[in-house]
Amino acid sequence: MLERIVRIALVLGTLIDGGVAILALFFQSLLAPLFDIPLKDPAITTIAGGEFVVVTLLYLALLRDLERYRGLLWLVALDQVLAAALPAYEIARGHVVATWKTLGPIPISLILATIFVVGATRKAERLPPRRVSRQRRPL
Repeated sequence: MLERIVRIALVLGTLIDGGVAILALFFQSLLAPLFDIPLKDPAITTIAGGEFVVVTLLYLALLRDLERYRGLLWLVALDQVLAAALPAYEIARGHVVATWKTLGPIPISLILATIFVVGATRKAERLPPRRVSRQRRPL
């Protein structure tokens, strides 16, 4: 059950970070109306978009082989903690407006971070090994 929840959270993280990457790289003018993020420097937004691409690839690697890359769940947990903490910090400083667009994603990011931490700290649910019949076939 935990594996399924972690995978669903990974899909959500992929969609969120991948979507932001696409907007930051190709549709910067939509960042302000969609997320209430002021666009003051397009170059920094482009650089941030590249970073979002890297994190999206990290999510995809985890989705492809969660058992092998389980330790990387700590990195995506950090991604989600920062996705909650940094907007809250900027709201507190008065640089970002506190609207439902900026406050709404914070609990979602914290829930995803919690799921990733639990997934990183618990062993994978292993299925019992398949029994292979060792009957001899006639020649």
